[in-house]
Amino acid sequence: MKILIRDGDWWLGEQLASALGDDGHLTTVLPYSTVIGHDESTDTLVDGYDALVVLGYNNGPTDSTDPSEAIDRSTRQLYNLLNAASDAGAKRCIYISTLKLFSDYEENLTVTEKWRSLPPTDDAQLLATHLGEMVCREFARDRRIQVATIRLGFPLLQGDSAKAQASGESAAVAGVDAVEAIKRALTADSLAQWQDIHVQSQVENQRFLMHAAKELLGWT
Repeated sequence: MKILIRDGDWWLGEQLASALGDDGHLTTVLPYSTVIGHDESTDTLVDGYDALVVLGYNNGPTDSTDPSEAIDRSTRQLYNLLNAASDAGAKRCIYISTLKLFSDYEENLTVTEKWRSLPPTDDAQLLATHLGEMVCREFARDRRIQVATIRLGFPLLQGDSAKAQASGESAAVAGVDAVEAIKRALTADSLAQWQDIHVQSQVENQRFLMHAAKELLGWT
């Protein structure tokens, strides 16, 4: 499989590219600085790729992004990317979102993938991530490309599950677990045209349920 990773020039993208390479896939990491227009350059950029991974929310460069730029990247530029990729024959997009979109719910509630997200209006990065989900969903509804949205827990930590457990955070996710979930979503056979998947590490008093990850990705 040939996979394009958008905004992958930070540690999660680098670990993902390395892991996919070890599995025999060909990957290209698209730097955060790349501006995606509605022109032939984007058509050329996505030509020949089977799948996309879009790091819509991350601990990397977007932390310092201007609010209007963050929203533009998650709406207009994401539309341009998906439009070109679907026209070029890409079959699947994995959009990386965050469970922070559900952080306003009380921790004792059993939040699943069927719950409505609560994007804050005073956090441009979270709002942009939510809007990115909506853009992806419309492409999936039009059956132009299959989309799996993986909402990662928080904080996102470099390391393995032991690092997440040691953090004491009920919604933590380790980088190793995040990479494994993305890898499985890229090759899973039973995903719907549009699929939400919640992923966090197994920690004490785990905050979020992971029904879809267990059923569709074989998560244990």
